[in-house]
Amino acid sequence: MSELERNVRRLAHLDLPGAGQVTVAGRYACVGHITNKQRLGTSILDVSDPRKPRLVSQLQLDDGDSHSHKARVAGDLMIVNVEQNMGPAGRKAADGSPDKSSYGEGGFKLYDVSNRSAPRLITHFRTYGRGVHRFDMDERYAYISTEMEGYVGNILVIYDLRNP
Repeated sequence: MSELERNVRRLAHLDLPGAGQVTVAGRYACVGHITNKQRLGTSILDVSDPRKPRLVSQLQLDDGDSHSHKARVAGDLMIVNVEQNMGPAGRKAADGSPDKSSYGEGGFKLYDVSNRSAPRLITHFRTYGRGVHRFDMDERYAYISTEMEGYVGNILVIYDLRNP
């Protein structure tokens, strides 16, 4: 047993394919999913009893070229990223140049999660390029790292969430 394992004890187990980032907000955990055959985007779990986590809802991806492996929650709003799956050459074309594919789904989705068992899509905001990878949010703003037309690489874009 390693030094780190000594202070950790498993309370429960729940199989979720391709799990990515986990964020906990109150009695709920939101789990983003990396690329997976089931096209899972985000799972919402009731973790009020940590010994018996319970799946309350799952969001599916619209297309097989995307993944939504990160989620953040502030109040009754949840943001999930929409990012293009990596190809065999990663973010570059086979010849080493930047891949300028016609991927048009990239960005982020904003959900009303006031009812965690029935998240409601408010908007799918499309950015540019491969979509959104890293981001954060509070109850007023979303801080999105994404590619935008006219810029090279990812930049920080701040979105006002007062009127989602």
